[in-house]
Amino acid sequence: MGKLRTEPKHKSFLKQEEYDDYLGILQEAQRAAEDNNVYWDLEKNEKASQVKKAFLYVSRKENIDVTIRQVRGANSLAFHFKKGKAQGGTRMSAKESRARILKCLKSAGVPLKKNQIIRDTGISASTWNIRIKELLKSKEVKRQGDRRDTTYTVA
Repeated sequence: MGKLRTEPKHKSFLKQEEYDDYLGILQEAQRAAEDNNVYWDLEKNEKASQVKKAFLYVSRKENIDVTIRQVRGANSLAFHFKKGKAQGGTRMSAKESRARILKCLKSAGVPLKKNQIIRDTGISASTWNIRIKELLKSKEVKRQGDRRDTTYTVA
């Protein structure tokens, strides 16, 4: 009779030390991305596609929401961290979207424009259009001005 043998379905192509290095770099880049554009400059012997693949592997394992692209004409990778979006591919509920808009308006204390609210809440423009109509209809939010001069406040 034979014996049972198990192997991981997906073998890591990174050693633990390399994995930890990439994770540390991603976490540092994520912190720096608050106020800066973030790039990873490759060494001459490094292949951009392999380094990008390693960063993406670690980011998926650690649930770090990042887009990485190769910079044209340079030996660099550009990082773009998504903020304010739900992790793991789940959608934000209508209730959560409305709550974020209201919280943003309350904490601002001054009338805000659409783009400021979208940026601060992390909701999409299409979600904004639906949720602001609901908030205006329920009279939780007041609208002032029109077109580009439109601002919103808590009612």
